[in-house]
Amino acid sequence: MIDVILTPAALPESGLENAQVVVFDVLRATTSITAGLFHGAKDVRLFGTLDDARAAKKAAGTGPFVLAGESKCLRPEDFDLGNSPREFVTEKVGGSSIFLATTNGTRAAVAAQNAERLFAGSLLNAEATAKALLPRLDHVHTLLLCAGTNGQLACEDVIGAGAVLFTLLQTTYRADLPFTDSAWLAYHSFAAVRERLPAALRLGQGGINVIEAGLEDDIDFSARLNACPIVCEIQKTPSLRVVKI
Repeated sequence: MIDVILTPAALPESGLENAQVVVFDVLRATTSITAGLFHGAKDVRLFGTLDDARAAKKAAGTGPFVLAGESKCLRPEDFDLGNSPREFVTEKVGGSSIFLATTNGTRAAVAAQNAERLFAGSLLNAEATAKALLPRLDHVHTLLLCAGTNGQLACEDVIGAGAVLFTLLQTTYRADLPFTDSAWLAYHSFAAVRERLPAALRLGQGGINVIEAGLEDDIDFSARLNACPIVCEIQKTPSLRVVKI
């Protein structure tokens, strides 16, 4: 089964240990993760709350460490970076461990942490992520988890999931891939807007929130399909740690 889970609340309570899961928070956490690893971060450690990230950085000892996150889209005063993927450049994150906590994306990853394999997906790395799923596609369930916005469906995450599904179909040429109805919904959502992704990402509440926070340029950055062709695997060691593979 290849399924798109439209919000974390709809994630199955059991069976994740037999599934490969990709978490999408296109605006903006998984895009920031992808950008940070692409630009040389050592890893990205994920936390469900800002206080958890603060405490982990304080306990971690010597760095280099970068504390990143957002509250209502904006950087907390005591954090090094916000959740703007444009900030995750080599000059700021190269060689560092990033401690990241966000409202939606990192919490979705925590919810899915019992998966057999767990990835962070975005439009920036959609093709690379799809190819990472291929070896296990016929052996385990594949779940594409949309982080959503404050518990509600987010169209940009559905589009991101659809980009991965689009690549799977183009790569395999298989008409028998077991897409669920929500997977087909995501596929067609991406297919309908793939030539105008920046405009599409502005339409939903997530895009509106980013614009109202004065960070509209993040949308254009996040819409750059396959601009960072890396695979971001989320490992449980014992806290969640994202590495480039």
